[in-house]
Amino acid sequence: MVSKKTTSNGAGAGKKKVMLLFMVLTSVALLPTTVIFFIGMMPTIAIRLSDRTKNRTRVMTIGFMNFASCFPFWFKLMQSGHKFDNAVNIILDPLNLSIMYAGAVVGYLIEWSLAGFVAGLMVQRGRKRLEAIKKMQEDMVERWGREVSGDVPIDINGFPVESKEK
Repeated sequence: MVSKKTTSNGAGAGKKKVMLLFMVLTSVALLPTTVIFFIGMMPTIAIRLSDRTKNRTRVMTIGFMNFASCFPFWFKLMQSGHKFDNAVNIILDPLNLSIMYAGAVVGYLIEWSLAGFVAGLMVQRGRKRLEAIKKMQEDMVERWGREVSGDVPIDINGFPVESKEK
């Protein structure tokens, strides 16, 4: 008997192959655009391959800023004629390439600064929580006695052990 899982995985693999074929054909048909974005988005591709975090926020931040810095050059390609030679001329200009990669650097700086800012907020929040817990513990000791603090030794039945120091 064939399980539903097997058939759905086969259909999923077929969809992936069709999507990959569509992407390759589109990339070839729009080769000048592909050249601009492939070369311009290299920092994003590198980060995508090296980022091991679960949410991939670094990839998203750097990628969006990198795309935003590549977009004006794609627009320039469209205005000058969507030809391969025009795309190569745009890519070979060091200033254009520097601007494209600078967008990725800005994205990295945004991600780095926000990560530090959020980490600082989390540490501050944790310290406030620790202070609140200590205050609650002090109130409990004041109300119920020193036995609830965990500082008093107890026997196997949970009763405080009389100290010999008295």
